[in-house]
Amino acid sequence: MNHTHFVQSIPDTLGRYDMYANIHKALRKAQCEMLIRLGQTDFARDDLASLLEDLRELLSFGSSHISHEELHIHPAIELRAPAATTDLQHQHDSHRHNFRLLEELINVVQESAPERREALGRRLYLAYSAFIAHDFEHMFEEETLNNARLWELFDDGELHAMERAIVGSLPPQKAMAAMRLMIPAISRDERVRLLAGMKENAPKEVFEAVMEHAARPTLCREDFSNLSRRLMLTQCVPVY
Repeated sequence: MNHTHFVQSIPDTLGRYDMYANIHKALRKAQCEMLIRLGQTDFARDDLASLLEDLRELLSFGSSHISHEELHIHPAIELRAPAATTDLQHQHDSHRHNFRLLEELINVVQESAPERREALGRRLYLAYSAFIAHDFEHMFEEETLNNARLWELFDDGELHAMERAIVGSLPPQKAMAAMRLMIPAISRDERVRLLAGMKENAPKEVFEAVMEHAARPTLCREDFSNLSRRLMLTQCVPVY
């Protein structure tokens, strides 16, 4: 697919709800930051424990993400457009294969002798970079071709219901981890829309926990103050 086709295949939202936007921004930011960390690591000398554990957690997050799509989004599409998600499912299967290969390579790096780690670290870096390149194309397809399909088949109320089903299925720890990735990855306006909805609809203690444990630690002082002010949460203005 050439660049011109990429650009021409990007539909405007025209006010429709894009359920992929925030979570895909979170994945792209986390994946790029992980790639940088891998590239900066001296595998022969550095302590690798934290890096490799964080990489495992990010791969697990990605695996859970595609499972949620398969459970809550794809079946709804198939009911109204049979076989419409076949290509996406093949891509998800490829992702799972790559998750297993990367996990195996992480284990090899972790268990290898120091003199082998530089070469293995290079292999892990290149394998991961190839994986996220593939994943970026996959997410692009979801946000263009599949969004167009979703907007044709469903109204925004139905799309919000799908997203609520995904969020409601998450254990609290995983939901908080998702928010910690998502909040710093999206724009100020997107943060306000996301958290204003949570403030209005979620239990007070859940909203306050997200502000304290997901928003505050991941945003700079200026961004957190902007968010608190626009949500009218003067008590949440950070003290440093």
